[in-house]
Amino acid sequence: MKPHRKRPIRWYQSLTLRLLLLFWALLFLTASSGYLLAVWNKVTPEVKPIAEPIRRTLAPLLENELTYLSLQPGRLLTGDYRVAARVLAQGQQKLMMDEFLSQRYRQTMLRFLNYDEPMQMPLEDRLLIGPFEFKGNKLLITRPLKASEWTDREEAEQELMRARSWTLVGGSLAIAILLGIWLIRPIKRMIRATREVAQGSAEPDLGQLPRRKDEVGELARALAQTARDLAISRDAQRRLLSDVSHELRSPMARMQVALDLSEDEHQEDAHWQQLRRDSERLNQIIERILSLSKLENGLISLNTHTVDLRKLVQRLVDDTLYSHPEYTDRLVVREGDWRELESDDELVRLVLENIMRNALHYTDKAVEFGCEKHGKWLQLYVRDHGPGVDEETIEKLFEPFYRGDPSRKHQAGVGLGLALSQRSALVLGGQLRARNHPQGGLEVILDLPLD
Repeated sequence: MKPHRKRPIRWYQSLTLRLLLLFWALLFLTASSGYLLAVWNKVTPEVKPIAEPIRRTLAPLLENELTYLSLQPGRLLTGDYRVAARVLAQGQQKLMMDEFLSQRYRQTMLRFLNYDEPMQMPLEDRLLIGPFEFKGNKLLITRPLKASEWTDREEAEQELMRARSWTLVGGSLAIAILLGIWLIRPIKRMIRATREVAQGSAEPDLGQLPRRKDEVGELARALAQTARDLAISRDAQRRLLSDVSHELRSPMARMQVALDLSEDEHQEDAHWQQLRRDSERLNQIIERILSLSKLENGLISLNTHTVDLRKLVQRLVDDTLYSHPEYTDRLVVREGDWRELESDDELVRLVLENIMRNALHYTDKAVEFGCEKHGKWLQLYVRDHGPGVDEETIEKLFEPFYRGDPSRKHQAGVGLGLALSQRSALVLGGQLRARNHPQGGLEVILDLPLD
């Protein structure tokens, strides 16, 4: 077997580095989007003609040239109104501005002075009004924002804050989705491939994952190699079992013939009787191993036709009672939703017979047959009334050569009956499972498709 050669992962091919870079890129994109949205939705002060109440308040105070000449930036005009800036038609210092306002809003105030008509515009905490002109002289007036004006501004800022918040939420969601898609998709494929390997596939569907040069690619290549190794191991095991069974068949057949020929002479000999029982037991083991090998290698094909399950189970019970009349009171066929379905009657009988014999070996109490319909499945169950088994042991019941709990009766078989039944159920397109019945005892259920 060619050993798997590990490919070194270079630092720039590392999945960790890629995750960090992707996270950083998406985070940067989200932050940039939030910033651009904030700039786009920035509250721009609206310039509009001055309100009539403001005009009526200021007009009487600005009717003559002397008033204009006397008003200096920062001076209180009336009420809360103050001079923000002035432009004189004559003189050396034509432009004068309030020093505080000039530092913050100089460009806005210069733009306002160029308007032909008096306008108003809210700033951060005040209202800018003007220009008021008289014989070439111009004035800009300010006053604090009123409560109603503050409310309008706060509503606009809250709207902007909500837009930023939604941007961050949407951006983080986008990051989660993109990272999820990028990470979860290969992980899901790996999970599906692992399940395929567990079901016996030697070539699980890994897509392009083995070609990746990061940690995921290394894991995919290791899984693919493991699947091939397991397939080779299973094939070797199956061939060994088949070959050994075939090699044992011939001497066992000769031994059976020799025992049959000497039956009259040694019939009363206890040693001969023990030899006879051991021979029959070995022959049974060989036949079951061969049957199991054929099932696992797909050498048994279905002979499908209409099967009356009630008649099949009753025939199985009658045949068992013919050879073992001591089971007369123990085998019970319950009423249920018995039906006809398209299947292989011999294989179905094989499954039920192995389950029945296993139940008879492990308990001295009644063994029940039943049938129920659940959706598209028909459930045939065989239930004993013994002590049941430990929950941790139930999954092991279908493993080859598992002999069960020694506390459950002592007449255990070779541990191949249920394993053979499980493989047969898979060939039939169904499944075999076991559970402890709520009212006591072990119940083995054969699920068969109705369609």
